[in-house]
Amino acid sequence: MIRRALLGIFCVLALTAALLRDNPVVNAAQGYAADVATTAAASYVTLRTLNAFLSTAQEIEVGLSFIASGSARPLKVLEPIDDTVERIAGLVFGVMVATGVIAVALGPVSAIGLGLLGLALGIWALSKRGHGGLPRRLAWYGGFLGLALPMALVVSEPLAGTLTEGVYGRNMEVIEEITARVGGSEALGEEEPGLTEYRQLASNLWSRADELIGALLAVLGVHVFRIFLLPLLLVGGLFVVARHYARD
Repeated sequence: MIRRALLGIFCVLALTAALLRDNPVVNAAQGYAADVATTAAASYVTLRTLNAFLSTAQEIEVGLSFIASGSARPLKVLEPIDDTVERIAGLVFGVMVATGVIAVALGPVSAIGLGLLGLALGIWALSKRGHGGLPRRLAWYGGFLGLALPMALVVSEPLAGTLTEGVYGRNMEVIEEITARVGGSEALGEEEPGLTEYRQLASNLWSRADELIGALLAVLGVHVFRIFLLPLLLVGGLFVVARHYARD
């Protein structure tokens, strides 16, 4: 009787949590996902600005000497760097979109999971045997969706900050230092940069291309680790624990 009463109470709590719009655990997980998306968006804007500068610089034509008529594009050598920056920007955009989807979908997914958990507890409370394969699997599946997923993101927030803050800060400093004057009129003043400015900025980017690309890849790796790898590792651990108790 006591067991059934407790299961009934837990059932009501699970169903109530499923219907709540302001679930604190889900809200915290969504806040973390939104923060990662905002950070990725800032990185994406920086990359696209750099990409635009490199694309414009490549189109600058310079007249040839009297020996050969016509024009040349001396900054076309920046094309490999431009292509690499564009590809990294595409990956960062993908992370940003995926993170936004996670933030939006986490609430409904968690509500469905908690609803399944409440249903399983209700079946247990009404069952004469007190156990069964179906409610056990429903409880495991519902608890995984309703609790494990948002908790993994909540726990990821302090862990990600501790593990990646130094790497992210150092590489962002490198990127900001190299691209400090890249950005057209906003970075160089009221006038658009001329050929001399483009040459100076392009020379700086060319000489530090390896350092710049390495820093960009490190920042991309931090974003992927924060929103994908670390939560997946935590979810995998919770999955093993839940599966063990579901079988027992």
